[in-house]
Amino acid sequence: MSAKLSGVVTEDDDPNRLLGCPNQYTSKITFMDSRIKVDDVAGAEPGSIGLGRAIEVFTTGADAQARADYIQKVAKGMPMPAEYDFVSGTVLIRVSHYLTPAQAADYKTTAGALG
Repeated sequence: MSAKLSGVVTEDDDPNRLLGCPNQYTSKITFMDSRIKVDDVAGAEPGSIGLGRAIEVFTTGADAQARADYIQKVAKGMPMPAEYDFVSGTVLIRVSHYLTPAQAADYKTTAGALG
């Protein structure tokens, strides 16, 4: 109930330039989460994971897991908290680090129901 669709990512506006590339996501949508404080995300780009979440869909489960592993590896070396990533089959749900672990768990439950 706290998530609101904020965008459907296209090849023209994908900030990562991965949409449709080999072994990358074939579709992606972004959401804003009303539980995130506006002050925490002031200046965030539209579609940013920090604003809520994104759902990326891959051709294979292995590709989805590889993307999640890559994101976690990169985030581990950064000073700011890492995002939450949940993989279910060919779907990767990326969730803002501005949510508490309990709030992020709602999305983990959703991910589990997908696959």
